[in-house]
Amino acid sequence: MNHVSEPCAARTRKPRGQGASRRGEILDAAKRLFTEEGFAHATMRRIAAEVGVSPTALYLHFADKEAILKAIAEDFFSELLVRLREAHTEEANPLLRLRAGLRAYVDFGLERADEYRLTFQTREVRNLKDPCGETDTADLSFEVLVTSVSDLMQAGIFRIGDPVLIAETIWVSVHGLTAAAVDMHVRMNSELPTLIETVLTTLLTGLSCRDAPAI
Repeated sequence: MNHVSEPCAARTRKPRGQGASRRGEILDAAKRLFTEEGFAHATMRRIAAEVGVSPTALYLHFADKEAILKAIAEDFFSELLVRLREAHTEEANPLLRLRAGLRAYVDFGLERADEYRLTFQTREVRNLKDPCGETDTADLSFEVLVTSVSDLMQAGIFRIGDPVLIAETIWVSVHGLTAAAVDMHVRMNSELPTLIETVLTTLLTGLSCRDAPAI
């Protein structure tokens, strides 16, 4: 009987010392499979075959596919945090700084649509037990928003209120905008850049004091 090799057998194994590169390959393969086949249907064996390693070798990097999902979310939030901080350092005006951060959030979600869906929108991910609950960078990203809201309240630009509640209100609005932009923009009559700017203007105007400068 002829021996039929596993799909991973034809792949070239990486030499020692390239663990970081291998981790990236695993995450990229998992993102493809989670997106194309759904998180529930993707298996560690399929991910290993896609990367070109044995299932045993894959388990040296990640305990299960939930751990892979968490790593995808951590990387997503780490890069988002960098983008938000860059946007904030480019603007001195606190209101324009917040707007730049919100636009950076939307743009990042559009650039990384598959990861955005996996992190926030996929049904199987939402049903996991707190898949991103320990992602420190997610908390840090939200703290950037809370700090911006607090600064605007202290400056008399935003109405006084609970900064966490207002920050969550802003995030829910911008998340809805991003999710729609990622998956539904082809059904929209408006040009996407114009729609994004209009939503941000409407949101920030609604939170501002009456005598605050125009956005």
